[in-house]
Amino acid sequence: MYDFALVALMALALVKTVDFVVDQMSGLERMRSLLTFAGGIATMWLLDYSLFTQWDVAIRDETLGIWVTGFMVAGMTVVWRAMFSYLTHNTSPIDETLGDHHPLLERVS
Repeated sequence: MYDFALVALMALALVKTVDFVVDQMSGLERMRSLLTFAGGIATMWLLDYSLFTQWDVAIRDETLGIWVTGFMVAGMTVVWRAMFSYLTHNTSPIDETLGDHHPLLERVS
């Protein structure tokens, strides 16, 4: 249970860190998703943390467990963004629409 909480809170920290970096550096708005995935994997790699090791799940390569845990953290950021969008009615970033679709062609007439 604590391991799941750690992944969820790491995702929250990652969301806010990526938001801060994108706000401070111009031109990174469209790379938000890439920064999120890279940040999730890098964070778990720096912490040397794998859910598979914590839950005693045998996998062939321990490094793969760290990578997959990083992808889990990056995936959990979508939940945080959706929760923030619901609670604050704030629009989501350009490349993470959370289901807000616009038609490709609009009627001109």
